[in-house]
Amino acid sequence: MARLAYLDRLRVGAAMAVVMIHVSAMRWSDTSPTSADWQAMNVYAAASRWCVPIFFMVSGALFLAPGRENAPGQTWRKYISRLLVMWVAWSAFYTVMSAVFLRTADPLFLLQHLWDGYYHLWYLLALTGVYALIPLLQRIVASPVLTRYFLILTGIPSIAVPTLAMAPVAGGLTADLVARVAPYLVAGYPFYFVLGHLLHEKGAALSPRTRTIVYAAGIASTLVTAAGTAWLSLSKGQPSGELYNYLSVFVVAASVAVFLLFQQLGGEAVTSPRLATWARWTLPIYLIHPAFVRIVQEFDITPGLLPGIIGLPLIWLAVLVLSTLVSAVLVKIPVVNSWLV
Repeated sequence: MARLAYLDRLRVGAAMAVVMIHVSAMRWSDTSPTSADWQAMNVYAAASRWCVPIFFMVSGALFLAPGRENAPGQTWRKYISRLLVMWVAWSAFYTVMSAVFLRTADPLFLLQHLWDGYYHLWYLLALTGVYALIPLLQRIVASPVLTRYFLILTGIPSIAVPTLAMAPVAGGLTADLVARVAPYLVAGYPFYFVLGHLLHEKGAALSPRTRTIVYAAGIASTLVTAAGTAWLSLSKGQPSGELYNYLSVFVVAASVAVFLLFQQLGGEAVTSPRLATWARWTLPIYLIHPAFVRIVQEFDITPGLLPGIIGLPLIWLAVLVLSTLVSAVLVKIPVVNSWLV
């Protein structure tokens, strides 16, 4: 069955946005929130937070398609084993890269970094946990009642914990109370997985009025994320990224709006060969781009050389182009293209 183009456009857009997040983070923590450069980093980062939720939502739309079934054994052999090999290999790559840049061969350093993985590789492990649930989720989404129940059951604790934790005084206590009863097996990113399925199947039928409300909420949420992060950081006298949480209610709203917007603009168009190629590059772009971000940092090519509002997009473009070129090569290498990208 041909895949709808908007899903692959979402993947490409999310890959571009995640590069912007990491480029924006290069000097985020050691730049004063009172500076224009930091505020530019904040705006670009806040406007890109939908990227990781979209990755999970697109996967959910594909894996939970009506009639699709994956047995537990098949899921582990075909998908999870690949993710685990990928994590080990890329963790080793970034461990070596860090050792070279830091000029160290300390065995404890190497083992610690190999075990921890580079900062962006958490996504592979999170995806592994979600994939382990695929055989269960496929049966849940076969029932509209169970699908709605699942979204309520997982959505409330998933979103409430990080959102309530930001409330003054009572926030921590309230979030702790919710956390005690949160169903951790399924709360979190599986929520986005099932939400992506539901929006893919039912989103096109939403009324124009409902879409307008969703888009307005998405825009407002992005503005709140940027303005709220600026306010929190200025009040604390240092960068504060609580509102950047991927399960913040504001990021959820922005992610839903982006998903529905791409769906509406894409309609029923199917993926073209060229778009399929670009979509195939998105995972390797995700995996390799932090290496170029690190190189930019090592050579001290920072947004500070130009006003942040200009410098950040230029560095983002350079990192994105280099990552895309490398990805185009990696997907053509036997074994590598099957197991590592």
